Amino acid sequence: MPDTPMPLRVYAEEGTLEIPFEALLAYHGHAALAMLALTYQGLRGALALLETDAQPVPRVELAVVSGHPGPGVRDACECVTRAVSRQCYRVDTGLAGARYGSGRMSYGFILSRPRQQVHALLRPGVLPPRFFELLGAQAPAAAREHAALRRQLAAQALLATPQSLFDYTLTPL
Repeated sequence: MPDTPMPLRVYAEEGTLEIPFEALLAYHGHAALAMLALTYQGLRGALALLETDAQPVPRVELAVVSGHPGPGVRDACECVTRAVSRQCYRVDTGLAGARYGSGRMSYGFILSRPRQQVHALLRPGVLPPRFFELLGAQAPAAAREHAALRRQLAAQALLATPQSLFDYTLTPL
């Protein structure tokens, strides 16, 4: 992987916890690398919007609703927020917006804490049409091409800003 962005910051049990992309990679592996990297960047932008006075959000306050059921999204959210193990993670493929490819799911998520939430939607064009054409391909050549494309997309995502990848809406609860 190329140089990665600044680590994500959350407030954990005894203070600020910095979580670099490499921690997510070690936790998840390479299977859904593109979505892992995109979700990492999505969380970067969303966490910054939820901070108060530039202080990291307490991890224990965070809940996630994901429009995408895949393991890259789930594992990125779990590694950063622990929402899956705290039973504060829910998949809702009917989540509004960011429907690309087959349209069966949303490439977006809601990150919330008491009194406010951020809806993050992957921007159109971040995932190219070829990504969706190859999704679930069984032929060995197509599977290799999709793996290479996932690596390329992950590298590009890690070099981008969260705001160039996602549209964010912050709302009070």
